[in-house]
Amino acid sequence: MDRHKFLKIAIILVFLLLLVRAGYLQLISGDYYYQLSEGNRISVRPINAPRGKIYDRRGEIVVSNRLSYNLYLMQNEIPPESTAKTILSKLSELSSLSKSRLMNNYQNSESKNSVRPIILARHLTKEDMVIIAENKDLLPGLLVKEASMRDYIYPEELVHITGYIGEINRKELIAFNEAGYDYSGGDFVGKDGLEKEYEFYLKGNPGAEQIEINSRGKKIKTIGVKKPTPGNDLVLNIDFALQHNVEKILENNYSRLRKEAKEDEDRSAPTAISAVVMDINTGGIISAASLPDYNLNLFARGISNQDYQKLRSNPLRPMVNRNIMTTVPPGSIFKLVTGTAAMKELGVRANTSFYDSNGTFKIPNWSRPFKNWNPYGEGRLDFVRSIARSNNVVFYELGYELYKEYQGEKLAEYARKYGLGTKTNIDLPSEKAGLVPDDKWKRKNLDQGWYPGDSVNLAIGQGSLMTTPVQLVSLISAVAGEGIAYQPQLVKEIRNSEGEIIKEFKPVVNINLKSEIENRVFKTLKQGMHDVVNKNYGTASRHFRHFPVTIAGKTGTAQTGGANHGWFGAFAPYEDPQIAIVVFVENGGSSGYAIPVAREIMAYYFGLKNSKNQKNRVYYHSRENIY
Repeated sequence: MDRHKFLKIAIILVFLLLLVRAGYLQLISGDYYYQLSEGNRISVRPINAPRGKIYDRRGEIVVSNRLSYNLYLMQNEIPPESTAKTILSKLSELSSLSKSRLMNNYQNSESKNSVRPIILARHLTKEDMVIIAENKDLLPGLLVKEASMRDYIYPEELVHITGYIGEINRKELIAFNEAGYDYSGGDFVGKDGLEKEYEFYLKGNPGAEQIEINSRGKKIKTIGVKKPTPGNDLVLNIDFALQHNVEKILENNYSRLRKEAKEDEDRSAPTAISAVVMDINTGGIISAASLPDYNLNLFARGISNQDYQKLRSNPLRPMVNRNIMTTVPPGSIFKLVTGTAAMKELGVRANTSFYDSNGTFKIPNWSRPFKNWNPYGEGRLDFVRSIARSNNVVFYELGYELYKEYQGEKLAEYARKYGLGTKTNIDLPSEKAGLVPDDKWKRKNLDQGWYPGDSVNLAIGQGSLMTTPVQLVSLISAVAGEGIAYQPQLVKEIRNSEGEIIKEFKPVVNINLKSEIENRVFKTLKQGMHDVVNKNYGTASRHFRHFPVTIAGKTGTAQTGGANHGWFGAFAPYEDPQIAIVVFVENGGSSGYAIPVAREIMAYYFGLKNSKNQKNRVYYHSRENIY
């Protein structure tokens, strides 16, 4: 009995002691321990990682970064009496930062850790930085940190090549993080061009400083530092000196042609102009430009919706890279494909004779004749001369003969051998594949079979055939390389911030016809292209008169039902090909307006920009269409 009483008394005493201790901690020392817990918090401050730079082939920086400031929300520095939403609402009232943008970036953050910062806004204005600093007591938990902003050093050049960056959207955020990358709401990512294509190389990995702070958010000491890793740098095949001059040449000719069209009601004003220059021996793109374009620095800080909609609604479509995104008929440049098929499948040779009696071709039992660009008959001409003259009648006949033997299949087959109808896999997003029509396609899309007229039209690069300038520069390169063409490539190598090469892009063969097509075929095509430029009867000869480098080329005028498109493709030097070039004048009326543009580019490339030979430059003003 005494033992049970003793046990009860002991238990009561223990509970009394615990109760007294709890009261002491709560009532007497509570404030002390609250302040202690509040004053010994861990916080993680972000350290920005700059985005990788972009260099041309000679080491000139064309895209860099400059100092900027970002705004972060430090979740664990928000006092108990406040919330993130009330702080962001107050911030939007005091500053130019919109509440919706702040809330979106807060809610889109993947961070579930209260220690990890959330980025709310990038590239703060000086005014907003002052407001945040002056209202620090009203805006606890906010941190302004140094960062970097994209600096497009030449904001109106290389526009469609470099592309631009913009704030990450929800879809991108989910996709990138599911792919294993670390992104947060508010991050800026590549949206177009190389910025988008090489996003995961260009993006740096941010660092962090882990610190101990007191209740006022002041740093007490550093606990640890994780250094940031800058993004990797891109080294391009682009020669910026050439690029700069190509863009000037395009700009001057584009402005001139549009001005002349305003003064001549019979002329059509071109809606765009582009050029692409490729190294035949590697596939490296050494210059590529498309006008109209826009100013890249509109996007560096984050473009306003008003400016973005203005670009999007522009009828001249400045955001479209014509070299890879516009698909139109190639016109007479396609005769190189028809010629290949005719020599291989019909036994045509360089000296095969044809006769153009009156500038027209008729399919038996068809009432409508197919006309040559030259309304007068050109008489007897061999196959090489028919290329030089771009004689439609000869190629109509070849298209019809191929139809009689193979229906529409052989022309389509040879077009695909040259890479038409598929992407070239140039390292840019949004490349179009174009279209090579055939019987199967026509039955599926038009519910019609393939007729003789379809082959006749296709033989001169018309009808439903759709190509891009970059596809045609590959075609020209394949002819110049006698069956070999390399994949178009903009980036030569990728280097880390220490300058070490982490990825090198070796030439990749895209088209290989060596085993299928004999050299005599390519030599005949090349001879025809030579005569286009160098014989007095060639369709481009007067523009290259006295030009000191031997050029080989092919004119092309694509009929659209409205204003024609003008094309000119060429390679040089003829004896030892180095470069292939294609100039495209959208809705420009004739290839005659593309030829002098190519001549100027060739002159600069071969160091003739100050040569007296520039005096021989000819601008095309004739009403006659060159095909």
